[in-house]
Amino acid sequence: MTRKLLFVTMLALLAMALVPVAAQDAPERYTIAFVPGVNPDPFYITMSVGVNQAASDLGVDIVQQDPEQFNVQFSVPILEALIARGDIDAIVTAPNDKEQSIPVLQRANEAGIPVITVDTFIGDGDYAAGPVQFPLSYIGSDNTQGGYIACSALADSLGEGAKIYIQNVRPGISTTDQREDGCEAAAADRGLEVVRVDYNENDANNAQQQTAAVLQANPDITGMFATNTFGALGAGAAIEAAGLAGAVEVALFDASEENIGYLRDGTVSLVIAQKPADMGYFGVAMATAYLDGFQSVPKRIPTGYFVFNAENVDDADAAKFIYSSAGGDPAARYDSSYILGFVPGVNPDPFYITMSRGVNAAAARYGIQVVQQDPEQFNVQFSVPIVEALIARGDISSLVTAPNDKEQSIPVLQRASEAGIPVLTVDTFIGDGDYAAGPVQFPLSYVGSDNTQGGYIACSALADALGEGAKIYIQNVRPGISTTDQREDGCEAAAADRGLEVVRIDYNENDANNAQQQTAAVLQANPDIVGMFATNTFGALGAGAAIEAAGLAGSVQVALFDASEENIGYLRDGTVSLVIAQKPADMGYMGVIMQMAAARGYTSVPKRVPTGYFVFTAENVDDPNSAKFIYTG
Repeated sequence: MTRKLLFVTMLALLAMALVPVAAQDAPERYTIAFVPGVNPDPFYITMSVGVNQAASDLGVDIVQQDPEQFNVQFSVPILEALIARGDIDAIVTAPNDKEQSIPVLQRANEAGIPVITVDTFIGDGDYAAGPVQFPLSYIGSDNTQGGYIACSALADSLGEGAKIYIQNVRPGISTTDQREDGCEAAAADRGLEVVRVDYNENDANNAQQQTAAVLQANPDITGMFATNTFGALGAGAAIEAAGLAGAVEVALFDASEENIGYLRDGTVSLVIAQKPADMGYFGVAMATAYLDGFQSVPKRIPTGYFVFNAENVDDADAAKFIYSSAGGDPAARYDSSYILGFVPGVNPDPFYITMSRGVNAAAARYGIQVVQQDPEQFNVQFSVPIVEALIARGDISSLVTAPNDKEQSIPVLQRASEAGIPVLTVDTFIGDGDYAAGPVQFPLSYVGSDNTQGGYIACSALADALGEGAKIYIQNVRPGISTTDQREDGCEAAAADRGLEVVRIDYNENDANNAQQQTAAVLQANPDIVGMFATNTFGALGAGAAIEAAGLAGSVQVALFDASEENIGYLRDGTVSLVIAQKPADMGYMGVIMQMAAARGYTSVPKRVPTGYFVFTAENVDDPNSAKFIYTG
């Protein structure tokens, strides 16, 4: 880019006015039922704070009904009554039993009420591939990990051969079963002896009596783990009453104010804090996303832990992880003073136009302002000045963007992050896309397709149609673009696995005319090519046009990435046989939701939100349920 062009571009961007949220109908006000595991309980009271904050932020209504005991005998009638009301749009609940809670939640789902479980789960919690798959999502801690953390800490303190005791609730509760399993795994790995496990039926008095009896009968017990708030309260009280504070090392699950008090006075040495407010917020946010028509709700959102010890218990930053029994009113909604910057990969492009609709739908839910600026080409020479100008404005609250290059886009996005503008990438990523453990970790999340999988799907379909030994051609964009690199890799992996020969790969620089000329030349030079894969909209348009012009429709099997109206037209007329549709509107919507959750201080934003695919074929292309996956300009 010349200095003159750069200067003009910067002036134009710096002078731009706020771009209002796209005109659209006011978001629908849904009614979402929230049924916690039991109340009163500081854990679930804190969860309800997150539930109500999300409801306020997103403009939905909450109906909360609390079981008096953590027992299906109390929760099932509540759920039955909610189903019978006829006005409940979704249910967010912490089921009391992983098996006995299934039938009533299945009835809710069959009645058209989507279900999200928080804290606890049904079946084995794997709603993608497990025996129970109808819930939209399970949002909660990795409880096996939590139990392992707790009892590993006991092992660090006590050493090999120490005897420990576990205070649990009741067999059949998904989360506490896992915590017990995690503790026992740590004990086995670290040479601890678990003397006994007791079940207190979620009653602190029972837990206190059981703990007192076990300590009296087993004076050689030197460590203890309590799996939830009520067990922790009872165990802590029993140790305090027995005058054993410091003599028995104790790890407690759940950061109630009482448990934190035990930590402060030395009765216990470790408190594992879950993030119940995060569970509640994301439960309502994901239910709202689904009701708004955005289907890429993750089947699992882990919410992590904060580990309290004597050194950090009074840190100001740690206070937000203590469960409150007081609850509280939601903070005021965000408004147009919150400005979200949105920089797509390029426009005009049906993919990013469709993504913009998702961004603006979510922004309308929150009542926030969107500033959208579109690069004229998919190139860092065009996107970097835009991002620089957004940083210079000084009023951008967060940034959602599709970076043009996985390496060259890093510096400018790093500058945004350092300027206090949280960065989230959609569709494309920087580094290797692993923002949890990869070389680039500052972005909040990467929301997009599994592009290697998408390429594999496309070229596996070619292999199914063509058979072993067939020759194929790949139309790509440019090396260095994270998503299309992965699609190429996925296609080549499928070709290697299925016996296809990749004759050539061309790069069209995101120009449909280039793609058409390249494809025409390759087909002329290689008449034995019988299959083709195009990795994005512009390559797909060019490849389709070249095949159509050569009169080879049906003779060359073609799999195209991206469901533009033109590509769907090629599928309808037989020019191509398969179109892989991403879900760009979902990417935009989820990107905004995740930014707004982080703005509220919720720390459980997934580092990766996969948005999946819809595969168009001649058989389903005109199905009315498929129409929503077509990108429109």
